Amino acid sequence: MGTKTIKYRNVCDVIVPGDLCVGCGICAGICPESALQIVWNKYGEYVPVEQAGRCTECGLCLNVCPFWNQQQNETTLAESAFKDQNGIQHNPVTGLFMDLFAGYSKVDDHRSRGASGGLTTWLLEKLFTEQLVNRVCCVVPNNVPDALFRYSIVDSVGDIRGAARSAYYPVELSKVISEILNVDAKYAVVGLPCMLKGLRLAMQSNAKLKNRIVVLVGLVCGQQKSGFFAEYLCAISGGCSSKLKSASFRVKDPARHHLDHRFEFTCGSGQNETAGSVYQSQGMDWLWGHDCFKINACNFCDDIMAEVADVTFGDAIAEPYCYGNAGANFVVVRSQLIRNLLVSGASAKEIVLDKVPIDAVIARQKGVALLKRDDLRHRLYKLNKSDSSYIPVKRVAASRRLNPCRNLDMQIRDQLRDVSRSSYAEYRHQPAVGSVVQRAISRVLETFVRGNWKSNFFFCIASVAKSVGTRLGSLMRILHKFV
Repeated sequence: MGTKTIKYRNVCDVIVPGDLCVGCGICAGICPESALQIVWNKYGEYVPVEQAGRCTECGLCLNVCPFWNQQQNETTLAESAFKDQNGIQHNPVTGLFMDLFAGYSKVDDHRSRGASGGLTTWLLEKLFTEQLVNRVCCVVPNNVPDALFRYSIVDSVGDIRGAARSAYYPVELSKVISEILNVDAKYAVVGLPCMLKGLRLAMQSNAKLKNRIVVLVGLVCGQQKSGFFAEYLCAISGGCSSKLKSASFRVKDPARHHLDHRFEFTCGSGQNETAGSVYQSQGMDWLWGHDCFKINACNFCDDIMAEVADVTFGDAIAEPYCYGNAGANFVVVRSQLIRNLLVSGASAKEIVLDKVPIDAVIARQKGVALLKRDDLRHRLYKLNKSDSSYIPVKRVAASRRLNPCRNLDMQIRDQLRDVSRSSYAEYRHQPAVGSVVQRAISRVLETFVRGNWKSNFFFCIASVAKSVGTRLGSLMRILHKFV
């Protein structure tokens, strides 16, 4: 099933009310009538709103939406973009690829300042200094309350370096797209899978975008978080979330495992400024893995590795390809241009670059693949059984999952997402919002333990099996913390 026969005026009629908007802003940026504006909703997520009297119902906003049902998907878009590249292969997890590498940058503190191995920054600088692009669209710290990060167009090496490190925070492209349309230049754009899919679609609809965007740089993505995720981390770490001024994600500590990075923040100003931090192992990983503050559209994404990008960067994979605790990347290459730059950089000893087997890359993304393949099939099955007027069409087929352990696990995560989202929104401006949300999370877990003891018993037995892994152990650890 897909969309029922209903005429929709724009994304505000179907994508937004269906809670399938990822907040990319492409619809607003490309609209010829400026009929859409990107705003925050009450849950700390970006969504478009219609400007009265401007929409001509041209359908362009729908045609560029990554969650609108259309003929083009990630596979067909990638085939169109990379069909002429020599040596292209395909794997269901990576999509098309020419080469798979692991490595890190050895120059200019890229590695220490970056979220992983610094190869993304190195490549962007190389594209810029060799004049293959003269402007780079990337996410930079904004340090403005209610908008801690934003997309910006930079045109210097210093500004490219200032954009290093990931930001688990909403950003949108509407202003960037407007500038690309108005300023003739050669652009590289860094983005998540859904954003780059929307850009590929927009490039098909608009010749200026197609001619001016010359490189798409993708980032592996498991999920996106609302703006309230950063505020909540601040609140549970002793900060005043209502005065959150700046945030930094994925700050590395050489003394810890390379994936045990931390979140840093500052609150207030002047003599009242305070700072704090929290590590992945201190609760961030649990919040992440249990979908707290997750944007719902991510539940219906089937692209793990930004399949439409010319090159995709991800976190370090297992030894020997993580090169210690200082950070590393794996790289999925789909463009000969990018491959030549990387190989040349390795020859010049600017970067470490090793070929890696595809099995190692797939193993690194095993958890995300479960969400974007196995879970997604069951979600689509459930949605098909509902009375929803709009059902996203994905590359995986809807099918009922008969594994009660996985279904129960998904049910818990969905409840945690909903309760973290709604309770924080309701009590956001209360001093004890962190405690309120913690109690709301605890109640979900208590209900699960007390109200589903038969399911829990089966879940506990099944969790010993390799197919289920250690999910129950993670759940029990957090129960001891919160309950």
